[in-house]
Amino acid sequence: MQYIVNIAACLSQLLNAAVFFGDPNETLSGRCYRENRKIPEALINTLFFFQPDHCLQSHLADHMFAHKILERRT
Repeated sequence: MQYIVNIAACLSQLLNAAVFFGDPNETLSGRCYRENRKIPEALINTLFFFQPDHCLQSHLADHMFAHKILERRT
């Protein structure tokens, strides 16, 4: 199951970077939350109805991943 989650996150990062010219290390959902984009965030949260506050959870996961990467560098 974690493999599928990792692939989905990768695809979201690719979409964010290639289509929407965002940071390749951030998911599209996390970006929508961080930039307070209400309509896209509401659409994404509706698509992921099975995960309450999907965009917020994605933003937090992006933040935690970045923190882990920074810890490895020190």
